[in-house]
Amino acid sequence: MKQITKMIKTDRSSGINAEYGDGPSAHAVMGGFSWDMVFRWKSLPEREVRRRRGDNSMEVRSPTMAGGLFAMNREYFFELGAYDLGMDIWGSENLEISFRIWMCGGVLEINTCSTIAHVYRQTFPYSSKKDVGHKNAKRLAEVWLDEYKDFFYQISPPAREVDMGDISQRVELRRNLQCKSFKWFLENVYPEMEVPSRDYTAHGEIRNMGRQKNRCVDNLGGWKPPSRIGLYSCHGQGGSQYWQMDRKTNELKQSQNYEYCLDAVSSDQIQLAACHGQGGNQHWTLNKIGEIKTSSGQCLGHDSTFLNIGPCTGSADQRWQWGFVFVTLAE
Repeated sequence: MKQITKMIKTDRSSGINAEYGDGPSAHAVMGGFSWDMVFRWKSLPEREVRRRRGDNSMEVRSPTMAGGLFAMNREYFFELGAYDLGMDIWGSENLEISFRIWMCGGVLEINTCSTIAHVYRQTFPYSSKKDVGHKNAKRLAEVWLDEYKDFFYQISPPAREVDMGDISQRVELRRNLQCKSFKWFLENVYPEMEVPSRDYTAHGEIRNMGRQKNRCVDNLGGWKPPSRIGLYSCHGQGGSQYWQMDRKTNELKQSQNYEYCLDAVSSDQIQLAACHGQGGNQHWTLNKIGEIKTSSGQCLGHDSTFLNIGPCTGSADQRWQWGFVFVTLAE
């Protein structure tokens, strides 16, 4: 018999005054994640809509939970491994227990009829000199992601150098619980999750080679449409500055959400949009001198703050250096 963990839907309140704010409707969303191991709210896929047959009071089967607000049988919690005590403070523990629930025989559901007010602190009452974010995510990746951990490290390169501590007990826990693979999780629990291509023209940071040579293409804090894309000081941390050009589709995707592509809406409006696979404004090519061109032959440039496109002039401002290039480029 499957154990069911019911996640209580959380609603956000703003600031320390506990003013009630509208969060995502519990019956219309589920928990997801990005490959840098950050929780994301996602719209319900059609398969879950059909399963629930229009009954908004019915629980939502969710791949992940936001963390902190859930109910489960106490014995099952400890049988499943409780929390990973090698993690510090907070971060990634919600994804770790979510993957563990599903991969080890449980079910995670959102209780749509329960609402909890979450008062966010304006400042943290604690601090740490450790890189706890990357440490926790690395422990999660090494124990549960199998070969898919490569995508995490591509997006979060600093994590490679972080000391994650001893994970032998968590590896043994997974073996003793006879848990399924992360591939099984993606195929059966979260088939909508966009898995990065391993067949790419180039990936990594995109550094300008002109007047802004110390600045890289960045999502500027906007990880979903219609976020406008611009330049920010290169930080080498991946995340908002990690991009991938797919060799088959010629789409340029942003690491924090691979279902969104760079789209040339107009000459001065380069933004994220849902990838449609139809080419057009989302078709990009890279040549030997570092020009990134649209399907119409215009070159990607910038106005020092945001990206733009225009006639190719040969200017270094329209030339870009990628972190890694894997194919022989045309002239």
